[in-house]
Amino acid sequence: MDWNAAASVAEVIGAIAVIISLVYLATEVRSNTNALKASAGFDASLHMSELNEVLFQSILGDAVYQQGGELRLAKVIAKTYDPKASPDDLSPSDHLLLAFTHRAVFQKIEGEYYLYQHGFLETAQWEARRSWACGLIELPIPKAWWKSEIDQGIFRPEFVAAITAAGKARLEIPGGRG
Repeated sequence: MDWNAAASVAEVIGAIAVIISLVYLATEVRSNTNALKASAGFDASLHMSELNEVLFQSILGDAVYQQGGELRLAKVIAKTYDPKASPDDLSPSDHLLLAFTHRAVFQKIEGEYYLYQHGFLETAQWEARRSWACGLIELPIPKAWWKSEIDQGIFRPEFVAAITAAGKARLEIPGGRG
């Protein structure tokens, strides 16, 4: 056997192995990058959500809320889900409590949106969250809150667009709120 021919075959096999290794490595790096992006987006929303949870927990511990106990909080939440209620029906402290509560919830949903966007959350789970969020912001009191959040730039534009587009689609469905 000719040693030159054997060396050439070995070089070709080595080159093919290097190419296969590089393709595999590129695929793994891309997958890891997507995971890091999704994790970063989720973590950012989660940290903001935790901040808002601390704020609304401190409001719940306020003496004014303690006087009414759970009954007052239950009335505030019930009014939020009343399709005939108006934002004017709530006191400033009730608005503040609901603002932090809704913001905390929507920041968690925004975190799930990042996971969905990067392929780490199943479509059915994302659609369930998005559908619930759209249903909530169609109600008068949460609708006013959502507009305020958008005006303040609290949420990323692509998340707002995803929620808003789904809400418009719900309104076009026969039997949808509107």
